[in-house]
Amino acid sequence: MRIFYKIINSKWLQHPVFWVLSIYAIGDYFSISNFFKFIDFFYSCLFHIPLFFLVYINLAVLVPRFLQKGKYLQYGFLAIVLMQATYGLHELTFEVLLPLLPTEYYMVSFTDYEVLVTVFLIYLVLTTLFKLSKSWYQLQRVEKEKLSIELNSLKSQVNPHFLFNSLNSIYSLALSQSDQTAETVLELSNLLRYMLYEVGDDKVELSKELEMLENYIELQKLRADQSTKVTFNISGDPADKQIAPLLFFPLIENSFKHGVKGVSDDGFIDLQLDLSKGIELTLKNNKGQVDDMEEGKYGGIGLENVKRRLALIYPGKHIFEVNETDSVFEVKLTIQ
Repeated sequence: MRIFYKIINSKWLQHPVFWVLSIYAIGDYFSISNFFKFIDFFYSCLFHIPLFFLVYINLAVLVPRFLQKGKYLQYGFLAIVLMQATYGLHELTFEVLLPLLPTEYYMVSFTDYEVLVTVFLIYLVLTTLFKLSKSWYQLQRVEKEKLSIELNSLKSQVNPHFLFNSLNSIYSLALSQSDQTAETVLELSNLLRYMLYEVGDDKVELSKELEMLENYIELQKLRADQSTKVTFNISGDPADKQIAPLLFFPLIENSFKHGVKGVSDDGFIDLQLDLSKGIELTLKNNKGQVDDMEEGKYGGIGLENVKRRLALIYPGKHIFEVNETDSVFEVKLTIQ
């Protein structure tokens, strides 16, 4: 199917098809008989000599150099000059070129100036619209492909980042020979299965995303102090709602990595999700300590990832706010 679309979108096919249809249409229009004869074809081919000149000068020079660059006055003036030159070439073809041809046919251009200018104007406008529409389509396709590549790149950043932090937690459990090690590995396995096989689409079911998010929070609790209070409240029904996959994960990850970790007491993460009016998420956590390995450039990956994905997926349909004090970090996200 892709090869088929590539073929029909090729200019090496489009142009010949256009001119074949054009030659037939012009020949049939000016034909004096009820049937399309060779003389009609011959006359139409001569008639198309100035049309070739008109169309390709317009497509190759006037449209890209003037019209598409916003030089409308220059384009309008040059288009008028081009049409006059095309009329002159038409007269030259039938008054000078035709008599030199060894043909038994005797024909003249019996169209008056108004008819010729009308035909030239139709071809000028028609081919200009084709050129602009094709350029617009190609631009949209390139932008869509660029957007898809960038979204996939941003999504892929979540997986290794999440895996890096989770393996750190499991490593700590293994060192202490905790009974939770096997269960934690299973939780990680379920989350990775979700990330690898169930988030390939642009949107996923919100209920499934929240289920995995709860499992993820349980896994991340292992990184926090036992006294840390983690709350996750959902108000409203997630049924029949969809969301971009893994959108909340970097926010939770940021709370554990740069927030409560290393806090001896009074550590907290408070996650409130209101689904009554769209999707409204409020996430608060107190500031904690971070390891030397997690300082510097690693600190901004999660939030910048979310900001960029929101800008690409929900342009003009979201509000993302970050509020920070000396002791509390707060994120508010609203998606219409």
